[in-house]
Amino acid sequence: MKMQEDFDKEEISKAVALLDLFTKTFCRYKYDYERFDDLKFRCDECPFQKANGDCLVKLFKIKYAPDYQDFGSMGDL
Repeated sequence: MKMQEDFDKEEISKAVALLDLFTKTFCRYKYDYERFDDLKFRCDECPFQKANGDCLVKLFKIKYAPDYQDFGSMGDL
């Protein structure tokens, strides 16, 4: 069973890394400082935002990889 747990950890780690890439490419508007003079995020148009404002991508990271550093374009959680 140890091999299966290691496999699961590796797959979860890959998934979190891909979600990290997603947040760094989708969540912030490109050139937001030049365009808006500030950070600007796409949360309002994102299908991963719950009605209460929680981000499902962040919640996944918190649950499965709480020690993952420098996650997302919004900094560490």
